[in-house]
Amino acid sequence: MIALYKVDKELEEFIAHILKESGIQALSFHSRKTVMDHVMNPFVLITPSIYVNEVRSFSIPIVPLSLHLSDFEQTIKVNSLTNKNPLIIVSGEEKKWLDAENANQKSILEIRSREQVNLANAKTNTSFLVPSWESHLPMSQQTKEHIYYVQPSKDTIFSAVRQAINLIGITREMFKEKYQVKAIVDSAHDGLIAVDRQGKITLTNENAKKYLGLEGEVVGKHITEFIPHSDMLRVLQTGRKEIGDVAKILDRQIIINRFPVMLNQTVVGAVSNFKEITDLQRMEMKLRKKLHESGLEAKYRLDDIIGESRTIKEAKEQAKIISQTDATVLITGESGTGKELFAQGIHLGSSRAIGPFVAVNCAAFPESLLESELFGYEEGSFSGARKGGKQGLFELAHGGTLFLDEIGEMPLQIQAHLLRVLQERSVRRIGGQRNIPVNVRIIAATNSDIEEEMNKKEFRTDLYYRLNVLSLELPALRERLEDIPLLMRHFLEQFNEMHRKQIAKVEDGFVPVLQDYHWPGNIRELRNVLERIVLLQKGTEISAKDASFFYPKLRKRQSKETVGSEATIKESERDLIRKALLKYDSKAKAAHSLGIDRSTLWRKIKEYQL
Repeated sequence: MIALYKVDKELEEFIAHILKESGIQALSFHSRKTVMDHVMNPFVLITPSIYVNEVRSFSIPIVPLSLHLSDFEQTIKVNSLTNKNPLIIVSGEEKKWLDAENANQKSILEIRSREQVNLANAKTNTSFLVPSWESHLPMSQQTKEHIYYVQPSKDTIFSAVRQAINLIGITREMFKEKYQVKAIVDSAHDGLIAVDRQGKITLTNENAKKYLGLEGEVVGKHITEFIPHSDMLRVLQTGRKEIGDVAKILDRQIIINRFPVMLNQTVVGAVSNFKEITDLQRMEMKLRKKLHESGLEAKYRLDDIIGESRTIKEAKEQAKIISQTDATVLITGESGTGKELFAQGIHLGSSRAIGPFVAVNCAAFPESLLESELFGYEEGSFSGARKGGKQGLFELAHGGTLFLDEIGEMPLQIQAHLLRVLQERSVRRIGGQRNIPVNVRIIAATNSDIEEEMNKKEFRTDLYYRLNVLSLELPALRERLEDIPLLMRHFLEQFNEMHRKQIAKVEDGFVPVLQDYHWPGNIRELRNVLERIVLLQKGTEISAKDASFFYPKLRKRQSKETVGSEATIKESERDLIRKALLKYDSKAKAAHSLGIDRSTLWRKIKEYQL
């Protein structure tokens, strides 16, 4: 479609006739409002050059109509004005073009801009040549008798029409892209603003105007008119992106990202997106509340896991590496070693941290119930099924992590279903006919010997290798006894707050009592023992005697260790010292772990020839 803007009646009819012969509809606009009403439709606009600036901000293709010197000369010739002092009156912009053309042709025609001539009081011994689209100019009745309106020649008109027709195809694509971009920009929750190489604004959205306090039309204006010391200018100079900058604008805390726009390794512009920090906090709180209410939230990060021993440090470092991948993980370790804590830490350290964390203990459900919990069910699939069906844990964990604890206890039939889900990345509900795509990372954990279970045909070999892409083995507490003081302090702080106690001091003899036990229940057992001591404690200090209920376990262990001859005791002592020397990189640490002095350790090394 081609539109004409502020074209006089005679010229409008002529151009419309030319376009009709080419099978093209012509519209006529005489105000900016009518142009604006149709701006969502792709069209090319033909308008006299003096009106181009009125519609330039609409970002539509414009073909300007302008007069050539030959058009004025033809009018002078037809009306025999050569000896009647012809004076050409045009806009300041048109005067520049005609002056240049006049100089090239060595013409002697006099050309003035409208600002230089007052037609209302003009001399009547002059013939005034004015473009036909300026018939609205104020003038006296006498002056009107000496006005000659000049129309563009047919060649000029045909040239403009051909140019407009050639632009139609390009215009359709341009409008399509323009409004797609506009829709994307306007729908963005962030404020967006873009500038060209000179710092002039080329694109913005309403959110940007709101955050920056901008009003009216800003496209085409230099950004420093609104932000005097804009950091976008620095990005234009350096070509480096700037992420996470925080600034205060109009009493708002804004977080800002800036990116250079590159073309052939040259900076041609810059884009900035920004958001009010309170919006980010509000969105995060909303998501966290939703996850918390559904119980699908991880709480513990890897840095929250307590321990300074070499074994636990190595486990945490390995877990951090694992968290950067999206592969399936198998965590092994005795009961109570913190497998779910590590699973949560891996989830929160991964790209899925914002997604749900769903944990299920495979040993806690009977086979029929575990299947419906994992995969969900459709309405009416079995007696007692919930109306409308139910989502399974795989669906709930979509976009996040599913933690399968005690995977070794999973029945063989459900193992086959789990394998299919891992292979196909989709789940089918019980009683359902369709496969539902799921994007879930699996972290499995076990305290049993799965390889032994595979030998007994109680665990599928193919599932084991599908789960064991990455493995993480957690140390038992007896292998990190030096972490007991740290764990003890952590739990005591928890219990003080939880049970309103005020335990402030622990006697030196208390920790060795804890370190003299082998802790088959690991950290969970340590926590339970400490909680019992805190609950029974009346004062603010804990001593070794407060663990008196714990002594039978110690004596039982010691009695087992002392059965046999003195040679057996010596062999056990030698074995303990040898293991400590292999485990620690210094004899001081080995002695500390054994609870003996370095001099005693040296004597024992010599005695046992280690």
